[in-house]
Amino acid sequence: MTSPDRSFPSKPSPRALRSALGWVVTGVLALLVVSVLTTSVHVIGPSEIGLRFNKAGGARGLTQTNVVSGYVLANPLTTQIISYPRGQQSYSWTRSTTEGRGVDESFTFNTSDQVTLNGDVNFGYQISPDSAPEIYVRFGPDVQAITDNYIRSIVRNAITRQASGYTAEALLGKGRAAFEDASQKEVAAELTPIGFLVRNFSFIGELRAPAAIVQSINAKFSAQQSALQAQNKVVQATAEAEQTVATAKGRAQSILLEANAQAQANKILAASLTPELIQSKQIEKWNGILPTVSGGSNGGFLINIPPPVK
Repeated sequence: MTSPDRSFPSKPSPRALRSALGWVVTGVLALLVVSVLTTSVHVIGPSEIGLRFNKAGGARGLTQTNVVSGYVLANPLTTQIISYPRGQQSYSWTRSTTEGRGVDESFTFNTSDQVTLNGDVNFGYQISPDSAPEIYVRFGPDVQAITDNYIRSIVRNAITRQASGYTAEALLGKGRAAFEDASQKEVAAELTPIGFLVRNFSFIGELRAPAAIVQSINAKFSAQQSALQAQNKVVQATAEAEQTVATAKGRAQSILLEANAQAQANKILAASLTPELIQSKQIEKWNGILPTVSGGSNGGFLINIPPPVK
């Protein structure tokens, strides 16, 4: 009877084991390198301001030399890389729930005559790269939180202070531009020294006021317009009357001048008519025919005077 074949695989050689172990070690090292690179290499693009925050060591913290860009290699255990946007940040605080955070973010403020107004604001700013480390230390890395809290409070306070110097009628009319300009200057004076560069500040649309105030201002404006129209009519009528008087005076003076001239001419003519001149003129006009006399039917006489010679 033949016994079954119970052969066993031969043991791998030491060389094969070393080779397999080498591949395993190489794979583990490759994974470690990839892991380190993915957690240690950061890319700071041209639209960002990169900051290297040292969490340990003698250079712990942030300095101006920690501003970085491009590819940055950092140990995640001792170094943190953060970034701020380099471009302009724009935000609209409005009453609409379809903009911003979806809630009423408009500003309400009082005028010098204690009228409550409300308005929407568009605001834009940039972070100065030179001031980025100080901004990070003071406010942290969240730009949206900085905008919603600190910057919004600066804008609100400036609007409130500046509005107190204007009446409601002024802010709803020609004074609005000066109000916006003054508010922007105050905001810039607060934010620029700490690294926030104000690029835009403006109210969106019309300022909102209570209906009664709007009606009162409109009625006052209408009355002023009516008074102005009436005044213009008076001025026009006065001008027309003055023109008529001036025309009449001109005519009267013209007639008077003509009359004076004629009188002066007559006076000169009369002064020149002496008896000798009159006799001379008669002789010049006489044609040499004497007057004839004839008897009338009633015993009277008719003298026929010859016509003068022309």
